[in-house]
Amino acid sequence: MANELKNKFTYQFILSATQVLLPLISYPYITRILGPGNLGKINYADFLSQLFIIFAAFGIPFYAVRAIAVVKNDADKRAALIQEMLLLHSLFTLIAGCIFVVINYSQLHTNSGLYLFALANILLSSGLFEWYMQGMEAFKFAAVRTIIIRLSMLLAFFVLIKDAKDYPFYLGIFSAGYLAQVILNCYKVVKENHFVKQPLYFRKHFRPLWHFFLISSGISIFIFFDTILLQQLTHNEKEVGYYTTSIKLVKMCLTVLLTIGTVLMPRLSYLASTGNTDEIKKHLNKSFLFIVTLGVPISAVLYLMAPEIIKLIAGEDFLPAIPIIKILALLPLAISLSNLFCFQTLIPFNQERKFLTAVIIGGITSVVLNFLMIPSLNAAGAAWANIITEILITIITGWYAYKIISFTISSIVIVQTIIASLLFIPVILFCRSAFTSSLYVLLSGISCCVLLYVVLQYFLFNNAAVKEIIFYISNIFKTNPEKS
Repeated sequence: MANELKNKFTYQFILSATQVLLPLISYPYITRILGPGNLGKINYADFLSQLFIIFAAFGIPFYAVRAIAVVKNDADKRAALIQEMLLLHSLFTLIAGCIFVVINYSQLHTNSGLYLFALANILLSSGLFEWYMQGMEAFKFAAVRTIIIRLSMLLAFFVLIKDAKDYPFYLGIFSAGYLAQVILNCYKVVKENHFVKQPLYFRKHFRPLWHFFLISSGISIFIFFDTILLQQLTHNEKEVGYYTTSIKLVKMCLTVLLTIGTVLMPRLSYLASTGNTDEIKKHLNKSFLFIVTLGVPISAVLYLMAPEIIKLIAGEDFLPAIPIIKILALLPLAISLSNLFCFQTLIPFNQERKFLTAVIIGGITSVVLNFLMIPSLNAAGAAWANIITEILITIITGWYAYKIISFTISSIVIVQTIIASLLFIPVILFCRSAFTSSLYVLLSGISCCVLLYVVLQYFLFNNAAVKEIIFYISNIFKTNPEKS
C-alpha cells in the first residue's frame, strides 16, 4: 500500500512539474510576442469558456471521482456509472454550448477564430473523463499522456505563433491539446470497461450532483467571474492581461502543492466508505504538515521575488503586474489548505452542504469586493478581492473540517517555518546587490533560499515533512513504479 501510494505521488509530481516547467519555457516567448492586450483578449475568452465548462459539468468532476472510487472494483456498476455520467455530461454540454453561442454571437462574427476555439473547448469537455482517471488512480497513464501532449503543444507555440496577429492560435493549440486528451482518455475508458446493455438510473445522481453543481458554480464565481467583471468594469484588455498573467504565474506554484490532494482524494473517499477514520486522520495530518512546510516558503518567494519573476517570465511590458503578484502571494497556501479541508475532508465524508455554505459565502464576498474595488484599483482590486475571498473560504472550511477530523500540527512547527522563510529577505537582498540580471538574481535567490530553508528545517528544526521529502526523493529511482 505504501509503495503503491508512493508511486502514484511520483507520477502526479512529474505531471505537476511539467505543468510548471513547460509554461516557464513558453511564457517568456508568448508574453513578448503577444503582449498584455492580446493576452487579455485570449484569457478573457478562455476564462469565459471555462465558466461554461463548469456549468456544463453540473458537478460531475467532483461527484464522479468519489463515486468511481467506491465502485471501481465492480465492473458492472463501474460501466453503468460511466455511461450515466457521460450521457448527463454530454446533454449539459450541448446546452451550455448553445447558450455560449447566443451570448457571444457578435464576438463569433468579429473575433471568430478565438471564440470558435473557446466553443470547441466547451464541447470537448464532456469527453475528458479526468474524473475517471483520478477515481481509478490512473496516475501513470495521466502523467505520460499529459507530458506527450504538453511537449507537442510547446513545439506548436514556437512554430505557429510568430506575430501578435497570431493570438487566436494560442487558444487553438490548447483546443488541439484537449482533443488529443479526449481521444486518449476515451480509448483507455473503452479498453478497460466492458459495456453491455443494462438499465441506467439517472435519478439517484441528481441530488448529490445538484449539491456539487452549486459548489462548482460558486467556486467559478471567484475563480473566473472576477476576470469577466474586470473586463466589463474597466473595458481595459491590458488590465485583464496583467491580472490573468499574474494569476497563472502564481498558480503554477500551486500545482505541486495540490499533488497531495489529487492523489489522496480517491483513497480517502474509499477509506471513508469503509469507516477507517484512523487511517484518514493519519493521511490528513501528514498533508497538513506538508502544505504548511512547503506553502509558506513558496508564498514568501513569490512576494519577495515578484519583480524578477515578472521581468524574466513576462517581460518589461508586464511590470504593472508586480504588485498584483505580491497581493496574490498567499494564494498557493490558502488554496492548498482549503483544498485539504474541502476535497480531502468534507467531500469524502459526504459533507457537501458545509462545503456549499462556505462557497456561497465566498461567492457573495467575491462579487461584492470586486464591484467595490475594481472601479478604483483595476486589476489590483480584483487581486485583493481574490485573496480575501480565498482566505475567508479557508477559515470557514477549516472550521468545518476540524469538527470531523481534529487536525494536529504543532504551533512550534508553524513558527519555525515562518522564521526560516523570513530569513529569505537578507538572502534575496544580497543576491540583488551581487547581480544586475533578473535571471541571475532569480536563480541564485531561489537556490540559496531553498538551501537555507532545507538546512534549517532538516538539521535545526528537525521538520518531519522536509526529512520525508528528502528521503522520498532519494529513493524515487531505487524502486520500480508499479503499473497504474
